[in-house]
Amino acid sequence: MLIALSLLTPLALVLALGLAGLLRPLTKFTIRRRLTLFAPLAVVPAVLLALLGNPGSATAALEVPWMLFGAHFAVDLYARPLLLIAALLYGAALLAISWIKLRDAERGSSALSAFLLLSFTGNIGTYLAADAASFYLGFALMSFSAAGLVIHYRTPAARRATRVYLVMSVLSETAILAALILVASGGGFLLTDAPAAAGTAHTGLIQGLLFFGFGVKAGTVPLHVWLPLAHPAAPPAASAVLSGAMVKAGLIGWLRFLPEGETAGAVLLTLALIGAFAAVLVGVVQHDPKVILAYSTISQMGFITALVAVGLLVPELRGATSAAAVIYAVHHGLAKGALFLGVPVVKHYARGRTGILVLLGMLGAGLAVAGAPLTSGAFGKYVSKEAVSGIEVLGVGLDQLLPLVATGSTLLLLRFAAVISSADRDPRRRADGELLSWLGVCAAGIVVPWVIGARWITDPVQDEGVAVPSWDPGTLWDATWPILLGIILAAMVWVAARRGLLPGRLTSQEAPVVQPGDLLLAEESLLRRVGSGGGAALDAAHGFTGSAAGRWSDRWSAAAQRGRRGVSWAEARLGGWESTGLVLVVLLTGVVLATMLLLGGNS
Repeated sequence: MLIALSLLTPLALVLALGLAGLLRPLTKFTIRRRLTLFAPLAVVPAVLLALLGNPGSATAALEVPWMLFGAHFAVDLYARPLLLIAALLYGAALLAISWIKLRDAERGSSALSAFLLLSFTGNIGTYLAADAASFYLGFALMSFSAAGLVIHYRTPAARRATRVYLVMSVLSETAILAALILVASGGGFLLTDAPAAAGTAHTGLIQGLLFFGFGVKAGTVPLHVWLPLAHPAAPPAASAVLSGAMVKAGLIGWLRFLPEGETAGAVLLTLALIGAFAAVLVGVVQHDPKVILAYSTISQMGFITALVAVGLLVPELRGATSAAAVIYAVHHGLAKGALFLGVPVVKHYARGRTGILVLLGMLGAGLAVAGAPLTSGAFGKYVSKEAVSGIEVLGVGLDQLLPLVATGSTLLLLRFAAVISSADRDPRRRADGELLSWLGVCAAGIVVPWVIGARWITDPVQDEGVAVPSWDPGTLWDATWPILLGIILAAMVWVAARRGLLPGRLTSQEAPVVQPGDLLLAEESLLRRVGSGGGAALDAAHGFTGSAAGRWSDRWSAAAQRGRRGVSWAEARLGGWESTGLVLVVLLTGVVLATMLLLGGNS
């Protein structure tokens, strides 16, 4: 019952928002304002499902035989924590826009709420789906509904970001659909059978399709280019769910479907590490705070993807790495959601009596992302290090390499702090949904990851809970030194900039040395060249085929003319026998006899 309510409640609210458009203008406006105000309540069934739906219980499963090929939904070890995080983030996003839009009566508020509700339904549908068809339905609904979030402001930047996002989403959906058809044809219609079915036939093709399809959503390099464009274009509330919840759909897709394989794991690990560190180099030169946070998300998702890759490389570790990836995803979703929601909060409430509160909240979320001691980020990084212990990359232990991601996060967050502190302010006197939703996410980020990690998540292989850090001096130092290294590097760069030792383009405030989307510029240039070259090739092909067609046309015309003359000659000769048809009968009889003789001789 709770699963059905979780999926149907937001859809019912979207339907009501749509039907309100049939009413008179004043009535329509009033009803939509009220529905938008109560939209955050649509996530309540999902929150209750996550809290009460213990995996394996009667409330944690649902079958709908008449839907698709027989739809199955279930709450399992991975779905439960991600479901709760998605519900909290979407609820906060709906709350942030509902009160602000209600007060200001901005045009398009109901549309933004509707797209958030549709995206929420698809997002949790990917977590709850227990069969391939339902999973794809939820994933597609989430992907295409998110386009409404990106294009909301209708600016040129938003339109370009939406075009890029839609192109990447269509390619992603095509790859995923092809992979799921192959998996289902091998006996993996139910997700419990999917990894085994994917590993029996067409394994390499399925892995490649899943890498691409889910890699787009997870922001895996080089498929990440939509993220730095979509985040600054979308409203902050939408950015919070894009970064905090939607990108995790790529993670759950990999966990559900990817078959084991050493080659596949090595490729994915390479891409993950490139993304984790290269995103830092591009992000620290950006001037937009939301673009900086977008590159931070790409880096953090590289960290999570590395855990998934190790599970493919070493099947014995898959349970531990998958549990660590989910714990880290829970922490990252809330902490990054708080930072994105905090961008307008800093603008509106970072002065006066609320200034200290805003400072503490943003500082706490930033320290969690960096993995400072005693934070949820430190918990996630500790569990991850334990899961990959003993794995080496080019002779270096992965448990020694991954902490350097925290150094990159520190650099990005310091850059974010510098940019946002110098941004324009637009103070507001009264608290509204924007401030309250942000406070709620900050509070959840302190408590929820610890509860989920310590009580909900277990290693399905070892059938035991994950290790909670003891915070002895060694553990505290392991969580501290990457951050200190980041601070030292940032101080060195600052001193070099003050002394004019850096190139002017790196310190210029007019335009970043690397544009948001980085590789997209090269990809667009390549496509333009291919397009122009392809156009010339098509013109040449058209000229060749036109010439050939002209020659063939002349030949066929001559042949047809000769044929018509032959028919006219035959008609003239046979015209006298038309009344009896004797000649035709004789001819047909001869053909039949000859055929019978030939067949008889061959038998």
